[in-house]
Amino acid sequence: MRELLKLFSDTESRDELGIGQIRDAISDLLFPGTSVIQTRARYLLIVPWCFQDAQRRGLRGDRLAAQVDRNERKVIDALLRGDDTEGVIGRRAGVGVRTLPSSIYAAALSRYGIRAGGDEAASDRRLTAGLAEAEELTERSSSSWYPTLPVPPANFPTQVEGGLRLHPDEARWLRERILAAAPSTLLAHLLEPENRPGWDSEAPWEEPAALAAPDQISSMVRDAALFSLAIHGAALLYNLLIAERYEKAGLTEREEPMAWYRDALLNWNGRVSAEQGFKSWDRSGMWTRLIEKNPRIAANVAARRFIDRWLDAVISGASGDAANDQSLRNLVAERERSVKKGQSRLVNDKLLQTWSGASGSRRLVFRWPQVRRILADIHEGCAVDLPEAADARA
Repeated sequence: MRELLKLFSDTESRDELGIGQIRDAISDLLFPGTSVIQTRARYLLIVPWCFQDAQRRGLRGDRLAAQVDRNERKVIDALLRGDDTEGVIGRRAGVGVRTLPSSIYAAALSRYGIRAGGDEAASDRRLTAGLAEAEELTERSSSSWYPTLPVPPANFPTQVEGGLRLHPDEARWLRERILAAAPSTLLAHLLEPENRPGWDSEAPWEEPAALAAPDQISSMVRDAALFSLAIHGAALLYNLLIAERYEKAGLTEREEPMAWYRDALLNWNGRVSAEQGFKSWDRSGMWTRLIEKNPRIAANVAARRFIDRWLDAVISGASGDAANDQSLRNLVAERERSVKKGQSRLVNDKLLQTWSGASGSRRLVFRWPQVRRILADIHEGCAVDLPEAADARA
């Protein structure tokens, strides 16, 4: 639970202005099957292996679910005994961790066809739905797993040879499954050997391969980059409004937050002014793609109205003095109060006192840190037995 709370408190994950539905739809278009609480690619195999081990014992129903639970905790113990614990689910809480990998990866297993008969809509479910999905997994037979699923390492689950590093055959298999299940997506494009992303990019549009992708993919990348840059100003303005109220209340734990956010808005406006893509941005095309991905967006009139009004101001140049523009200040304040209601820091004094200094203030990158790690796992696994990898080891 501590791990989940840390993730949900992340400055990108917090949805103070009620744009999470749009953020998630863009994320799913770029990187289907992923989520911000996934860590490493090998869990896409570890979870099925935990089920298969329980199913081979002839267990069903609650007994099967209980055995899968035990298997997952044995895996946690085995991984924590290894040398590399980066990305181990339960690294802090240990075997007593509440949310297990089967919950976190349920939608991905379904989306990539690793679990046969999966529901594509599962990729858009929240954590609670993931827990329900995990329970459904326990009711299925071993035939529900893709028939060519790689075999687990010896002595699994009490030992996990290799830890979270993929073996070459596992990495190649995962690559092929994702390429087959999610073609024409940025995720699939970046899985191609020649498109391996680097370690230092902070957003997908910083990758040359992403911008050079076929039009169907690169257009969505451009939408994501422009939306991220534009809406970032609204997040900064919201935090400025809190900072003003914070300092007016005589609170001092955060040092001069008003000045910091005014400077941040000036820097943001400089980036907006230098961005040429806004002039030719096909926003109607973006909305069409988002609604096709998640039809519920069409009914979310309030969110769309807020976003369109803000984007109009950005593209017209009216957001250049957002810190002082009363109409934009009112737009952001009213949106936050309508979303948060009594939990709004613009009206709730107790919550104002607990302000961390940054509420949803970071630029959206659409799960890129998690996706980059999973892509790296697969690319590294595929490269292990290549001649250049052998030379490097020598």
